[in-house]
Amino acid sequence: MKRSLFNVPSMAALVLFVLAFISCKKNDLPAKSEKYKMVTGTWKQSDIVLGVPVSVKVGGTKYSFPSGTSVITDPYLKAFGVAALFAPTKGNIYNFTDSGSYRIDGVTNLILPVAGSNGSWTLDVYDAVLKLTSPAKVDDPHWIAGIASDSLALSMIVNIPGLGTAPLTLILKRS
Repeated sequence: MKRSLFNVPSMAALVLFVLAFISCKKNDLPAKSEKYKMVTGTWKQSDIVLGVPVSVKVGGTKYSFPSGTSVITDPYLKAFGVAALFAPTKGNIYNFTDSGSYRIDGVTNLILPVAGSNGSWTLDVYDAVLKLTSPAKVDDPHWIAGIASDSLALSMIVNIPGLGTAPLTLILKRS
């Protein structure tokens, strides 16, 4: 008499294995990182500072500005008219939701012209980049220069009308 590999106990074991395998709960989305959780929330703009040292020559006089110089409050940058361009952004409020959307209340046309005032956000490049995506699906990535429970610093390149581009750091404080 031939023995079949497909006897009742073998079939029952196979069916139970398959059912157990397909019924295991799987997460469709990866777990959110600690940095993602840190970014989530409401932030108020504290300042915008130079990301690197900058030297400019105006009328034969050389002016040097160290990195970290505020483009809003520095007296020389006020005299050159740069501070007036950035001053309207001082009251900006940034809201990053846990569901991945953002809203910026305030002026964004100078410092975040691509991202605009709303869209979606994610962390990219091993959580080192905050990527804002406009409603038109255009990405606007910014390196995270620093993050703590109460502060967030984002690097950006800003085109300053009449002067050119400058590497700046947007400083946010948790609200």
